[in-house]
Amino acid sequence: MCIPLSPEVVETLKSLDRIPDSQADIPRAIANELLNHGLAYESRTGGSINMTAAGRLWLNRCADY
Repeated sequence: MCIPLSPEVVETLKSLDRIPDSQADIPRAIANELLNHGLAYESRTGGSINMTAAGRLWLNRCADY
């Protein structure tokens, strides 16, 4: 079973998979959705958003490439 995510959040999660060290500019609402579902975490030092293992699992199981 997959957590339903908006298309914008899915695209952002895919971009986290491609962009090293989360150098993408992510809108706060999208970041919050990823954080609330445990698919990403925010670093304490730089405020960057990084994918968790759960986010990678979600991409592997649920995302349509």
